[in-house]
Amino acid sequence: MRKLILNLHLYTALVAGLFVIILGITGSILAFEDDLDRISNQKLLYSEPKGKMISAVSALDRLHGAYPGQRIAVLRLPSRRDGVFIAAVRGVQVYLDAYSGEIHGTRSGVSLLQSIHNMHLRLMMGKPAGTFVGVVGIVIIFLVLSGIYLWWPLKRSTVKFGAPARRASFDIHNTVGIYSAAFLLILAITGTAVAFDDTVFPWVYKVTNSTPPKRSAPSTVQPGAPAITPDEALRAASDALPGAAPIAVLLPPNPKGSFVIAMHFPEDLTPGGRSWVIIDQYSGKALSVESSRNPPAGTRVEIVNRAIHTGDIFGYPSKILMSLASLMLVVQVITGYWMWWKKLRSGRETPQKAPAVAR
Repeated sequence: MRKLILNLHLYTALVAGLFVIILGITGSILAFEDDLDRISNQKLLYSEPKGKMISAVSALDRLHGAYPGQRIAVLRLPSRRDGVFIAAVRGVQVYLDAYSGEIHGTRSGVSLLQSIHNMHLRLMMGKPAGTFVGVVGIVIIFLVLSGIYLWWPLKRSTVKFGAPARRASFDIHNTVGIYSAAFLLILAITGTAVAFDDTVFPWVYKVTNSTPPKRSAPSTVQPGAPAITPDEALRAASDALPGAAPIAVLLPPNPKGSFVIAMHFPEDLTPGGRSWVIIDQYSGKALSVESSRNPPAGTRVEIVNRAIHTGDIFGYPSKILMSLASLMLVVQVITGYWMWWKKLRSGRETPQKAPAVAR
């Protein structure tokens, strides 16, 4: 039985190792995606705090002046005192100073961090590859569990660095593997759930006897009545969900559309928040309210699962842990490959015994 598990562990790792390395490296980077974006794009993403921030209406006026006739679909509000307004205009992201309204610049196409994100989710090959990433997640679960089984008899948990390279690799593989096993299992299980979210979370809603919240509701058209302003919609959303701060507004796409306001509570586990308010664009009434403080059971599971996988659940301490755990995947694959290669070479280099000579 042990030999069978060892062979399955070995050959599964050999086949999937490259993809495990990709997920490990990209995952370790994505734990700090927002921070890295701010550091590398300060000219776009930094506003010098001075005076009072401009309103959403003022920001939209500046945008309409710079892009006459263009529809603005989304306006993200500054999430920090030194943040910026971010608008989506025909596939281009436009960045506005939160105090002066000056346009800092634009971004179009796919950035390096977005490419890394896409590589982690779908290997940059579209949605079907997302299923393959989920399969790799299942493979990692198997490798961790089988690795624990193989480690158990020897229970090697220290590294003898003065030993030959193959022995040191063996020690590193065992030691790193056992100390990171719990974190790797958590990463793999939550990541697999994300990859198969179309299957997993409908099942979760069914098991928990809960219903996914609706995030669309039409406005009641009132002939001759003017539409409310985005600032009025933001105030209505704040009144409907006290304690939450608006972080983005999706503007009505047509006369029957509504304002969709994304909200964020101080204790929310992810920067994007998990609360929404839909506002009638004529009456200013809240048509639907979704709060992360009392979501349906299925939504709560989905929120926590993603927060655990990204490391957002406990802030920077958990981000660091998950980033390091992702890198440990890379260490495991490299040391595993090294041991296999050295064993393969030693087998080839073993001299054959000379046949006996008859006398």
